[in-house]
Amino acid sequence: MLGSMRRVVPAYIGLPGRGSRLGGSRLAQAVRTGHVLVCLLLAPLAAWPHATQLSSSRMELAGNRAEVVLELNGRDLEVAVHMPLIAPDGVVAPERLDAAASAIAGYLLQHTRLANSAGGACRGEVASVQARREHVVAQVRWQCPPLTGTLAYRVTLFHEVDPAARHMLTVSGDVRRMALLSNSAPEAELVQTRAQVLEVLWHYFVSGVQHIATGAEHIAFIVALILWGRRVWPLVGVVTAFTIAHSVTLTLAVFEVVTLPARLVETFVALSIVYVAAENFWVRDLRRRWWLAALFGLVHGFGFASLLRDYGLPRDALLPALAAFNAGVEAGQIAVVLALMSVFAALRVGGPGREPNPRVMLGISGAIAVLGIYWSVQALLGVR
Repeated sequence: MLGSMRRVVPAYIGLPGRGSRLGGSRLAQAVRTGHVLVCLLLAPLAAWPHATQLSSSRMELAGNRAEVVLELNGRDLEVAVHMPLIAPDGVVAPERLDAAASAIAGYLLQHTRLANSAGGACRGEVASVQARREHVVAQVRWQCPPLTGTLAYRVTLFHEVDPAARHMLTVSGDVRRMALLSNSAPEAELVQTRAQVLEVLWHYFVSGVQHIATGAEHIAFIVALILWGRRVWPLVGVVTAFTIAHSVTLTLAVFEVVTLPARLVETFVALSIVYVAAENFWVRDLRRRWWLAALFGLVHGFGFASLLRDYGLPRDALLPALAAFNAGVEAGQIAVVLALMSVFAALRVGGPGREPNPRVMLGISGAIAVLGIYWSVQALLGVR
């Protein structure tokens, strides 16, 4: 701000007008005073060198899905993503737009948000980014979780560039409305949503399976837990004991009967991986793993509760959502067990049904223990 003032306020403020016949006259003083006042009025504009144009969203809302067409000024977007978009003739160059498409998509998803007041954020995907003369037109598809609550659209585009940025929202489909969003009012409520039971069941079942498929820590725990197993059904029994146990603490945490600090839960989960992997060096009896899986399942249930809060929970279908999520976790775990059994069969000495190769199994356990220690340190330092 001071730098801007120095650029716009002349150096002769308060100095006599040497070398000028009007230097000491009242007219010269009046001219200088008027100049200073104009510069002071323009100083705030100098602090914000780029004034943005009006951007817009045209939304088609249908149930838990929304199609949004964003139209943005190319020069504004160029400043925001720090990449050249405008050709010498003043229009958006398609080849420059293609080069910046990834950065633009990231910027749009960072500064637009569709979410449910029950806590579930909708998943956005930029389907296309196209040039339209001086403008950029982007199509964003949103998929929302089946929750009961108020659906709201939040836009903070170009607020970091120009605090006076404005955004026009037009909604059609399930609800019709218009809103002018700004830095002081960046969000518009759209419609009340209601969850359908079958939709809830499917959504949370898939969420449970996805958590197992994409959760590195959980897969590491399962691998360490069943590493010495040779038959499918005893292994399924172990992971089922784990599921039953974590279902108890998950339910208690969701209903806020028992809650634990997130960092403490993350640390215990990581340490449980270390312990199970280390125990593989001296314990090979799978029967011992039933109660061990149940014990650690109680800890992991609190971690699942934190995950479910991120997904959001339908208050009018809470128990079906919990049951479906637990069923999805169990299905995902059984799928992991079956996949691992086929891998382990190739690591045994003398073919299927024989003892596992100790060197390979202990090597895997050691690697998992190291990963668990790494995750434990991260959790303790609060960097996860």
